[in-house]
Amino acid sequence: MIYQHRIVIARSGKLEKRHVEFQAQTMNALDEAGSVLTGAWEVYIGNEAGSAVWQLRQFDSMAAWEMHQDRIRADNQLSEARKQNLYPHLDEVNTSILRLADISPALPAEWPGFDDVRGTERGYIEQRIMRFRVGAAPDHHALYRDKLMPALAREGAELIGLFDTLIGDGTTNGKSMQSVELRRFPDLASWQRWREAQDDDPALSKLVKQEWMPHLMELHSVLMRPLDYSRIR
Repeated sequence: MIYQHRIVIARSGKLEKRHVEFQAQTMNALDEAGSVLTGAWEVYIGNEAGSAVWQLRQFDSMAAWEMHQDRIRADNQLSEARKQNLYPHLDEVNTSILRLADISPALPAEWPGFDDVRGTERGYIEQRIMRFRVGAAPDHHALYRDKLMPALAREGAELIGLFDTLIGDGTTNGKSMQSVELRRFPDLASWQRWREAQDDDPALSKLVKQEWMPHLMELHSVLMRPLDYSRIR
């Protein structure tokens, strides 16, 4: 599987209208065309809070992704509807292509329908984008697998996935210098306890700050709330 990772930014109070138009004009059509929207999360805390949605879409392969792009470009009716009704509410869209790292938990291949997940329990999703030096990702992933993953499995936190970037920022000649981590929390109190433990627990604090962070060049984090149609919630 590969995954399309996208941020959609709609500033100045336009985000709610974007949500309405996306569900009316685009959501089902893209899903039926083979672009499976596994996650859609509004930024709650962090950069572009209240103005951005991060999306994760699933494809069987790069070839399947390319075929999907061709189908959407050829659908003049959908293209015109999006141009007239959706695009006026957007300020910026940025996209990259990811795949699950070898050490990541697996994600399902099949997902329930949008109507099957609406109204069901939602938690909070923390997304961390990590940037490494060229060629340094393997050493990071070894430490992450052996020490960080088990240490951070606390306070109800659940690692959804660790992804490496194939196309987009942080890639060169088949090497990924950027990974995306997604972790679910049942509620905000769990996230706060999890985060504070990285300061208050001496052993965990040492692991995070002295062993893990030196592997990173940059770390960007947002806390997100799943939209009601998000399958990962």
